[in-house]
Amino acid sequence: MQLIKIKKALISVSDKTNLENILKCLKDHKVEVISTGGSYKFIKDLGFKCTEISEYTKFPEILDGRLKTLHPKIHGGLLAKINDENHLKQIKKANISSINLLIVNLYPFEKKLLEKANFETLIENIDIGGPAMLRSAAKNFKFTTVISQPNQYENLIKEIRSHKGSTSLNYRKKVATDAFLETAYYDSVISNWLNSQQNNKFPKKITIAGQLQSQLRYGENPHQQASLYKINYKKDLLTNLNQIQGKELSYNNYLDMYAAVSISKNLNTNKNSCVIVKHNNPCGCAISDNSLKAYKLANNSDPISAFGGVISFNNEVDEKLADEICKTFYEIIIAKKFTKKSLEIFKNKKNLRLISLSNNQEDKLSYNFLGDNFLVQDKDLINLNKNKLQIVTKRKPSAKELKDLIFAFNVCKFVKSNAIVITKNEQTLGIGAGQTNRLSSSQMACTNALKFFSKEVNGSVAASDAFFPFADGLDELIKIGVKAIIQPGGSIKDKEVIAAANKANIAMVFSNIRNFRH
Repeated sequence: MQLIKIKKALISVSDKTNLENILKCLKDHKVEVISTGGSYKFIKDLGFKCTEISEYTKFPEILDGRLKTLHPKIHGGLLAKINDENHLKQIKKANISSINLLIVNLYPFEKKLLEKANFETLIENIDIGGPAMLRSAAKNFKFTTVISQPNQYENLIKEIRSHKGSTSLNYRKKVATDAFLETAYYDSVISNWLNSQQNNKFPKKITIAGQLQSQLRYGENPHQQASLYKINYKKDLLTNLNQIQGKELSYNNYLDMYAAVSISKNLNTNKNSCVIVKHNNPCGCAISDNSLKAYKLANNSDPISAFGGVISFNNEVDEKLADEICKTFYEIIIAKKFTKKSLEIFKNKKNLRLISLSNNQEDKLSYNFLGDNFLVQDKDLINLNKNKLQIVTKRKPSAKELKDLIFAFNVCKFVKSNAIVITKNEQTLGIGAGQTNRLSSSQMACTNALKFFSKEVNGSVAASDAFFPFADGLDELIKIGVKAIIQPGGSIKDKEVIAAANKANIAMVFSNIRNFRH
């Protein structure tokens, strides 16, 4: 068990929450306390005995408080192995005594970053002495106890009391691990901030600073464990997520929510939009004058796939919309807000998750983990410039067709490749997703469109996320009545594909933008 008696404690904290509780415990066990600046004053004001750090080291705080704890008497006391005779001789000669307990929490750099403090304020909130002391004490966990967060006080008090003023090796090892996590996280936030200041998108070394938000019920499948982490200093699409009701969110829920909100944002419309996602793919999307109509159009796009899906609205959900939604089973409803009457209606669906989510600035990088490697790239945030579209056929798209082509392009960006999206009147009619060849994607999209829109599909338009390598996929779309196509172009078979379009008297537009999504 290797119990180590706590005789001397060093306390230096920015966050003084619940510090009085630990001070009472230390007093009960006759522990000598030394402290720094503001912590020293706080402890003295509470009426506890305390030695100020400068008095202890016989060296004054200098450089406006930047230098106060980087002293051999501090780090020697934290690092000395008290079962090593050579160490004991050295610290005795240097008039250094062991510090058995360190309680430190760091300058609130991340808090100031989130508050959008100016550059100089952020620099002055980079802690130097704190991380150094935490690392010294954590390295020497066999003999030193290190506390890096106020939420550890309660267990520390239990540990000290249960061992009559001492701590056990297992406990010291655990809190040392926490301390290294704390310093690693802290430095990661700072380094990422400085990288952003330099627009250093792909630095030689990179760290991701995430804080545990919640442990999820399971991962993609029940036999997989999962947790949710948040990068606090970044703002992205699910920032400010507020769950109003329903079961806890699952791993797959988060994936689908992110996809749904991404598409909603990308549609970039002043009108009302509705996006329905299932298994990370859109199965119905629509834009209309009101949210109720947009929902009906999106749901009708593929009502079979929509069952059990995730819905994202870019506006408010009201009573009439809530009534209509409740006719079908869904996992999650996301909206800017919900009216009081709509919430009353949704109460009857206790497991249905309701999420309010305001518009957020989207982060510009995405990460994909491949075992012990991970890929980093720009997000696919490219917007279609109508002035740069290349019409390659004899027939030009009408203004209405062009509007639908842009809608189809924006949805197609978020469909797993290979992807084909058929639309009409800013409503998806058929989606072909995740096929290993473009012909199969075209056939799937056509099958879905004919299943639910056998008449309406005539006069529709389609988008392809990449070029048509042959005319066969295009021919499938032509057969069901598609009259205009948007695709990147760039195939060695472009002339053949354009010839097929001209023969069928349909319009074809080259975007010169590929939108693979794997």
